[in-house]
Parts: sequence; C-alpha cells; structure tokens
Amino acid sequence: MPLLCAAAARLATNRLAAPALRTTTTTTTKQRWVHTTRLLNLKQVPDTIWLKPPAPASLATSKTDRLSRLPQDTEDDMQVLRSLESLDECVRDLYEESVRISGTILRGTDEVRFGRKYIGMVNLPLPVVAAIDRYVTPLSKRTLRHDYLRIADSLRSTGQLTPRGKGKGRAAAQQRRQDIYGEEEEEDALDLSASRRTPKLLPGERVEVIASGVRPAPDSLVNPGTPLKPHTLEYGRGETAAYLAACTPGTFGAIYNILAELSQRIPDFTPRKVLDFGSGPGTALWAIQEVWPTQGVEKYQGIDVSEDMLLCAESIIADIPVSEEGHRVRDIKFTRYLPPSPSDPKERHDLVVSAFALSELPSDSMRKTTVETLWGHTADTLVLVDRGTPDSARMISEARDQILALGECFTVAPLPNDLPDPTVFTPAWIHFSQRTQRPGFTMLTKHSKSNVEDLRYSYTILRRGSRPTLSPLLNEEAVSLSVAEANPEKYLPTGELRKTTERLALEAYHWPRIILPPMKRKGHVVIDVSTATGKVERWTFTKTHSKQAYRDARKASWGDLFPHTPKSVAVRPHFAAAEQAKEPQVKKNRKTRRSEAGLSE
Repeated sequence: MPLLCAAAARLATNRLAAPALRTTTTTTTKQRWVHTTRLLNLKQVPDTIWLKPPAPASLATSKTDRLSRLPQDTEDDMQVLRSLESLDECVRDLYEESVRISGTILRGTDEVRFGRKYIGMVNLPLPVVAAIDRYVTPLSKRTLRHDYLRIADSLRSTGQLTPRGKGKGRAAAQQRRQDIYGEEEEEDALDLSASRRTPKLLPGERVEVIASGVRPAPDSLVNPGTPLKPHTLEYGRGETAAYLAACTPGTFGAIYNILAELSQRIPDFTPRKVLDFGSGPGTALWAIQEVWPTQGVEKYQGIDVSEDMLLCAESIIADIPVSEEGHRVRDIKFTRYLPPSPSDPKERHDLVVSAFALSELPSDSMRKTTVETLWGHTADTLVLVDRGTPDSARMISEARDQILALGECFTVAPLPNDLPDPTVFTPAWIHFSQRTQRPGFTMLTKHSKSNVEDLRYSYTILRRGSRPTLSPLLNEEAVSLSVAEANPEKYLPTGELRKTTERLALEAYHWPRIILPPMKRKGHVVIDVSTATGKVERWTFTKTHSKQAYRDARKASWGDLFPHTPKSVAVRPHFAAAEQAKEPQVKKNRKTRRSEAGLSE
C-alpha cells in the first residue's frame, strides 16, 4: 500500500510539471524566430583577410628560448647550433616569400557579395503567420486536407506536361534531333515489338503495357488509381483556405527572393504604385512590405479572378497589425479582371508582378494577350514568376521574348543578355530553388513531419529603357596596407580602391549566371553558367589558376552571379548541338566524281 501511494504521488507530480515544461519549450521556439529582413542582413559577411596559416610557434619565439637549451661545450655542439640558426632563417624567408607570391585571399569580394542570390531559408513574417492561423483554425481539418489534395492534383496534372525535346528520355532526344537536323527516324520494329512484348502473367497479376517514349500519367491523390488529366481549379472558399494554409509559404519565399534581388541590383528603385496580377491572398504585397519596409508603397492594386481569394486577402491584410517600423499601404484595391492598358503614361505602375498566374491561363493566345497588357501597365519594371517545371519555364521564356521583341526594354535577371533562351533545343530549362520554413498549419495540412520546403520556380525581370553600358574604369595605384586598414570603407584589405555600388550595379548586367548547382570536387569546382554572349558554358576553377576565384567558387550557390574568369571553358554536347541549330545551315555541294569530270572535259 505505501508503494502504491508513492507511485501515485510521483505520477501526479509529473503531470503537474509537464505543462510548465511544454510552455517553456514553446516560448523558446518562439524566441528563435527571426525576421526575414534581419536574416538577410546577418548573412552579409564582412571583409577580412584570409591568409595562409600563421608561422609555427617555434619560429616566432626567440633564439635564446629555443637554442639556449642545446649543449655548447664542444666545437661540434657550436656547429650544430649555427646550423640550426641558419635553418631557421631559411625557413622564415621561404615562408614570407610564399605569402608574398600567393597574396591575400579575401573572404568574399565585393563583386561576389553583390551578385549573391542565395539568401538561405525564408520565414513568413510572424504577423502574417498569426493572421493565417486565426483564419484556418475554425475550419474543418478533414475538409482542408481534401481541398489541398485537389489543388495538388491540379498542379501535378499541369506540372507533368513536358515541352517538346525537354527531358532525358529517348523520345525527347529523338525530338531534339528532328528539330535540329530535320531528321525523322523510324523506330526499329524489332525494338518496338520487344518493348511491347507482354511477359507471362502470374495468377491475379495485371501488367500495363506502355509504348516506348510515352510517359505514364500520374495517379490522383483524391482518387488513387485514377490517371490525372491536365486541368485547373476554380478557387472557392474551401480551395482558398487550403491554398492559404499549404501553398502560401513556398510562394512567399520565391517572390521574396526575387524582389530582394531586384532591390539589390537596382538600389535606387523604390516602387510607389504596384500592380499584382494573380494576387491570390496578397502574397506579393507581404513580400514587398518586407523588402521595402520604410519607403512604403503608396498604391497597390491586386487582381484575381476568384472572389473568395480577394475576400481572403482583404481579411488577412486587415488582421495584420502595423508595427512601429513598418508601413501600411494606404490605397489598397482588389479587382477581378485586368483592365486594358492605360493610354496615359501617368496611370502606369512602377512595379508589375505576375506570380504563379501565367500557367493558370487556359491557352497560349490568352497568355500572350495578358503579357502584352501587363507590359502596357508597366512604367518601370515587370516581374514574371511561375513554377519551375519545363512547361512553366517555357511560358516565362516566351513571355520574355515577346516583350523584348517590342523594343525599348532589357533583361535584368536571370539571363545577363537580351538574346533568346540558350536552353532551347536542349533537355535543360532555366529554373531556381528557394527554401522556406513551414508553419504548423502547413505541416498539418500536408501531413508532413518536415518543417522545411523547397520550391522551384522560373522568373524574369524586365525593365524599360536601353541596356546599361560599361565605361572604362580609371586605374588608381594601390595604397599601403596600413592606409587600407585605416580606411576600410574606401579601400580593400589588399590596398585597392573599392568599387562603388553604382559601378557594381552596372557590371552586374554583364556577369555570368550560375544556372545549375555547382559541382565541388577535390581540388577544383565545376560551374555551369549562362554568359553575356548567350551561351551556356561549363567553367572549371582550380587552386593553381586563382586561389581567390577557387575560394569564391566553393562558396557560390545556384543562381548567383559569378564575375571570375575560369581556368578552362567547355561546352556540353547538347548545348553545342543547340548552338549549331541556331546557326544558318549551308548546304555543301557534292564532290564531283573523277569519271564525271572526265566526261565533262
């Protein structure tokens, strides 16, 4: 009986102590949340000299401390002592000479830091997370999950669409050969019969025979076993809540990354009037207020065909409190349809954003009309964003080519030129990735145990005007290291004069873009870049070529601008074939046979 009483007392004590422990853990987790803009500022690495390891401690100490312990009684002992002294001087001279030859290595140059696109993991602002949580908490979790699966089926059905020649399969390679060389290859009947040969079935077994080169359609998540057909959804109240809970963090991270790059590439650009086509719950507005928090947007117009989505956006914006440092947009307007292009240039918007909306349009003709209308509303900069699938990347590329054909504009990002997309006639497509943190309601809706999500996207930034040109830079002599250390804002640690932000912004229009994750190997780094000449090249950086370039290459990320010169340049085979397809083909005359030449004489 006393044992039972003691066990009951311990159980009661544990139950009383558990809530306090959970409360402490929740408070600690909330304290770890950091504002997105502050994360971006913390990731800026200061200038520090990254030299070789310091000289050994034995060389730094005085001779008397080390050599006085040696015996000095005989002539042989003194000869050994003199030999060690001369050896110390030789080693010290060799070390200083190696440091002088290799030079200093900076921990990130100004050019690399300015061209960096990687910003790490992005979090939704805490006021937005709280507002979304209050919006979705009263709803049924089962209904929310079912509506999310319907949205996922819609995105997967259109995301599986692959343009002609994209991918690594046999059918895609044959399509590329037909587009490049105009050849039509007949499939071997023996191979076709072998691919369609039905194996011997076991009792109760069913085998689906698929022709060679045909990609099977994915199965539905709502109705397992049913193949999906490409379709889109009309967002009602349930679909809007599911989209808000499941898809908003990923889309916010991609839009925030692009707008942060825009603000860094064009420091003097601050939008006052913003047009958001396909606004959804106002995701682009949240990102704009994060990137330009103090200057503020004076007028915002959101356009979305779903009435429930617009009501949700108004509810979320009204529920977000205004912070002391933040700025609330005064003139916010939501409409269901895109108005025609204004005739008065004063009615245009400084920034026009279309995020994840072009792929929802039903046809290419409507897409072209919409892009032309959006450009008519643009007074300065147009940002087009969509998913990172091959078909969505094709839409972004075609929209870019359509606007560049109108003239009086240039590409800001991601391509460093105004030439056609270099990935045409190749299995690759230009896209990037952004990591975001999933809030609790997103994890519950997706039934996911991971609080991290990677969203791939394609985008382009276009601006009115002519492409900036580079003027020659005046060469100034380097100052001493002491002067450079006394004026770190004007001089680099190496003694060279720093480039201004305006100069870096001009040079960035001609820097290559890393279009694939760098391959970091032992002793060298391989990077695939899109150059200013409109080609895709594979660059190799080694220690022997340039230690500064090698160090920066190992720290480079997918999507960064990289201004260094490589040791070697190569072109991958399918990109070389695409370059040949773009060049005009000249048909060579057939060589005359010797017999024909004799008859002609």
